[in-house]
Amino acid sequence: MTPLSKITAVVVLTVGSFAAVSAGAQDYSETPGIDALVANLDSERALFNARVEAPVDDDLLEAGRLVAMGGAEFGGSGMACFTCHGANGRGDGSAAFPRLAGLPGWYMYKQLMDYASGTRPNQIMTGIAQKLTEREMEAVATYYAAIDAPFRDVTSDIAPDVLQWGGMLGAVGSAEKGIPACVNCHGPSGTGNPPSVPYLAGQYATYMEHQLMLWREGTRDNDPMNVMSAIADKMSDEDMRAVSEYYARVRAQEDIEDAADLGPTGLAPEIEPLAETLDVEAD
Repeated sequence: MTPLSKITAVVVLTVGSFAAVSAGAQDYSETPGIDALVANLDSERALFNARVEAPVDDDLLEAGRLVAMGGAEFGGSGMACFTCHGANGRGDGSAAFPRLAGLPGWYMYKQLMDYASGTRPNQIMTGIAQKLTEREMEAVATYYAAIDAPFRDVTSDIAPDVLQWGGMLGAVGSAEKGIPACVNCHGPSGTGNPPSVPYLAGQYATYMEHQLMLWREGTRDNDPMNVMSAIADKMSDEDMRAVSEYYARVRAQEDIEDAADLGPTGLAPEIEPLAETLDVEAD
């Protein structure tokens, strides 16, 4: 049994992971060094935030990078994570290739286990996960969790009233529809709650919207106590788009200090004026 198998953590909620379909290569050149990864291991947002029997070390990070580059024992170059998700885990902004950098290690490990078992079916990821050993799943999850990559700019156009509704759903939910606030589980401004709850802030809108649709359809069914399935079932297509577009534009304070394209609240310029109305803060 691997160390992660013995993690004492309650998996509360899952939205997002890394479904993949065949497409062109992404971010081949920006492979982070092991020293840079080790420097991030004390970040709650970057790693497990849970007890394990053995500490994460250089060997595990090196093993994770090897898997990401296509060096899995039973895999090969066709299983190289960086082909779709990039060497630094930024993805490419599509619904198929989400951002992995800085997602909780335990969360990504669980998603790989779910792909392998079939509880989260995916035409590409299921086959890849089934060829990974548990140690390799643990290692590659650690590798991407420890990366601190810059966020891509949000380029899609969206009406301010749609973003306002998305912000409302994120901050307070909808009593009328019975939709709870996203911040209840995903934390202030959607920055996540390691080890089990991923961040929403800065994830790609098309990916989040697609995952909500999969929850609603029942195609994705790996959430504890059916929390996400129950929430998505109450959401309209417009709700899903609004909250996804909103969170795609939100950044945690530490991510926006050097970002000229974002305002002081951590929101994109087009929704900066809505911050006071929504009572949403960046930290």
